[in-house]
Amino acid sequence: MKHYTKFLFCFLVLGVFLSSSYAQETAEKPTETDIISDKAKESTVRLVGFSKRGSELGLGGGTGFFVAPDKIATNFHVAAGVTGLMTAKLSHKETVWLVEGVVAYDIAYDIAILKITGEGTPLSLGDSDILQIDEPVFLVGFPGRYKVTGGVIQKIREDDKRFRTTAEAYPGNSGSPVLNSKGEVIGIHYGHDPGNSPVNAIKVLLAGATSTESFTQWRKRNDVRAYLYKQQGKAKYDDGDAAGAITDLEEVIKLNPDDAESYKLRAQAKAKLENYQAAIQDYNQAIQLNLNDASVYKKRADAKRRLEDYTGAIADYTYAIERNPNNNNAYFAYADRAKAKRALGDHAGAIVDYTEAIKLEQENPYTYHLYADRARRKQDVADYAGAIEDFTHAIKFKPDDADPYTYYLYNERGWAKREIDDNTGAIADFTRAIELKPDYAYGYKNRAGVKRELGDYTGAMADYTHAIKLNPDNAEAYKNRGEAKVELGDEAGAIEDYSQALKLNPKDVFTYNDRADAKYKLGNYTGAIEDYNQTIKKLKDGSFTYQTYDEHGLTTTTITPSDTYTYYVYNKRGWAKLKQGDHTGAMEDYTHAIELNPNDTYGYKNRAGVKRKLGDHKGAIEDFNQAIKLNPNDASAYRGRGVVKVDLEDHAGAIEDFTNAIERKPDDPNAYQLRGHSKQELGQHEAAKVDFEKAKEIDPEIGK
Repeated sequence: MKHYTKFLFCFLVLGVFLSSSYAQETAEKPTETDIISDKAKESTVRLVGFSKRGSELGLGGGTGFFVAPDKIATNFHVAAGVTGLMTAKLSHKETVWLVEGVVAYDIAYDIAILKITGEGTPLSLGDSDILQIDEPVFLVGFPGRYKVTGGVIQKIREDDKRFRTTAEAYPGNSGSPVLNSKGEVIGIHYGHDPGNSPVNAIKVLLAGATSTESFTQWRKRNDVRAYLYKQQGKAKYDDGDAAGAITDLEEVIKLNPDDAESYKLRAQAKAKLENYQAAIQDYNQAIQLNLNDASVYKKRADAKRRLEDYTGAIADYTYAIERNPNNNNAYFAYADRAKAKRALGDHAGAIVDYTEAIKLEQENPYTYHLYADRARRKQDVADYAGAIEDFTHAIKFKPDDADPYTYYLYNERGWAKREIDDNTGAIADFTRAIELKPDYAYGYKNRAGVKRELGDYTGAMADYTHAIKLNPDNAEAYKNRGEAKVELGDEAGAIEDYSQALKLNPKDVFTYNDRADAKYKLGNYTGAIEDYNQTIKKLKDGSFTYQTYDEHGLTTTTITPSDTYTYYVYNKRGWAKLKQGDHTGAMEDYTHAIELNPNDTYGYKNRAGVKRKLGDHKGAIEDFNQAIKLNPNDASAYRGRGVVKVDLEDHAGAIEDFTNAIERKPDDPNAYQLRGHSKQELGQHEAAKVDFEKAKEIDPEIGK
C-alpha cells in the first residue's frame, strides 16, 4: 500500500509538472474558437503513463475527454501503449484522476473508453451521421500544451463515416475530441488519413460498457495482445529489423488468423529480406481476406516484378489501379506497371502509364523520375523530340544546385539531341553535365563522340584523354580514342589504344577487328591476320561480351554475332592474305564469306579477282556473273569481268562489259582507259583515242 501511495504521488507531481499555464481572458470579444476552447477545457484531459518501445521505457500518452462523469474516451493505441498506471489532468486545474482501467474499446475505430476514479464534466455528444462537407470543426488537445485549432470537414467516407478535416493536428493530439460549432463531439482524432472516427462509434461503446478491466488484465486479451505484437512488429520493421518483425507478426496471425493487415505487413518484411516467393504467399492470403485493398495488389505486383514475372505484375498493378484509380497508390502503380511493360518490350504501353501517373500528381517531387523514365521510353520508340521535352521537364524539377542527379538528366537530353542531329545542343548538354559533375568520365566520352561526328577529332581526342584520366579502366574510352586517332591518320597511336582496351577487356571482338584494320593500313599484314583470326574465333564461339561504362559504372552486354559481321571479317582477312601472296588462303576466306552471305556481291568479286590471278579465268567469269546477277547495277563487277575477257583476248566481250560499267558509273577513268585498250586491239584507233582522252579528262594522272 505504501508502494502504491508513493507511486501515485509521483504521478500527481508529474501531472503538475506537465500542466500548461492557463491563458487569461482579454477584454476583447471572444472568438468562436475562444468559446469552444473555454467549454472544452473543462472536459479535455492530458493522459500520461509509462509506455515501452522496444527495450526503452518512457512517458507516453495523449489526449482524452470526458464522455460520462466517470468515463474518458481516447484512442485505443493510447490506452494500449501504457504498461502501468495512467493519469488524467485538465489544463487549468490541479485535480489529477487515476485511470482504473478499460470499460470498452474498438480497435478498428481506434477508440478506448477508460474508467477513472472520481468524476469530471462530460462533453455533449453530437450525431456523426449528419455531418456535412465544409462544416466548421475544432480540434482540441495537448500537442505540448492545451490547444484548439479550427478547420472544416474535407471528406467523409461513405462506408464507416470516418472523416478528414483541415484542422492542423500535431503529436499529442491522439485521442483529441473533434467538436462542431455547438461544442458537441462529432468525432475523435487518431492521426493517419482520414484521421477521425465518428462520435456514434463512441456512443455504441458507451452503451455496452458494463465492467472495468485493469490495464494489466486487459492487455492479456487476444485481440489486444495481437495489436501490441503488431505495433511491436511495425516498430522493428521501421528500425530495420525485418526478421524480428516477422517473428512478432507470426504471433499476431496465431492470435488472429483473419487479420489481413498482418499478412500484408509480414509479406513486406519478407520482401525486405528478398524472400519474394514467401512474400507473395502472404499477399495472396491478405487478398483472400480483403479483396479490395489496392495496396496489397500493388505490393504483390512489386514482388512479382522482382521475380521477373512481368505479366503477373502487370495484372496486379491493373487490379490496384482499378480498385483505387485516383490515390497515391495508383500513382506508383501506374509508374511501376510502366516499368514492367518496358521489361516486356512494350515501350508504347509504358509511355501511356507514365503519362497517367504524371496526370495524377504533376507536382509530386518524385514526378521528375517519371518524366525522365518516359523520356527514355520515347527514345526507345525514336520519339526524340518528345524525349527532349520530357528531359526538360525533369530538369525543371531539379535545379542545378538542388540535386546531384541533374547532371544525368543533361547527359540523357544530350543523347536525345544527338539523335536528331542537334550536335550543338548535344555538346551544350554534355558540357553542362560535366560542369555539374567535373569527375563525370562518361560525359567527356559522350561529348567526344559528338565532336568526332562534327570532324573535330582533336577536340574528341582531348575529351577521350580526360575520360581515361578519370577512369583508367574504361576500355571503351581507349577504343574510342583509337578510332579518333585513325581518323587523324595516326594508326600507330590507334594500335596502342586498341591494345590497352584489349588488356582491359580481352573479350571485345570489335576491338580486335579495329586493331586489325589499323595494322592492315600500316602494311602489317601478318599482325592484321592474327587479329582477324582472333575476331573470327570469338565470333565462331557464339555469344561474346561487350563492356561499356556509364555513370553507374561498368556494364557488360552479351551479344550474339550475326553471320553478316563474320562474313565481313572473312573478306578483310582475305585481302590481308592476298597482300602476302597467299592466294589459296584468300580464296578460302572469300569462299567462307560467300557461304555466310550468298546474296552479297562483294565476296564473289573478291574471289573472282583471286581466281583470275591463279589463271582460273572461267571460274572468275562465273563469280563475276553471279555478282552481276545479284546486282545488275554494280559497275565494278562489269569492269572486273571485262578485265578477265581481256586476258582471254575476247576484246569484243570486254568492250561490252566496259561499256556497261561506264553506263553505270560515267566518271570511272579506268573503265574508259580499259575500253580504249580493247578498241585499240581491235584496230578501232579513233574510238580508242576518244576513250583515252575521256579517261585523262576525268583523271589527268591516269596512265603515268
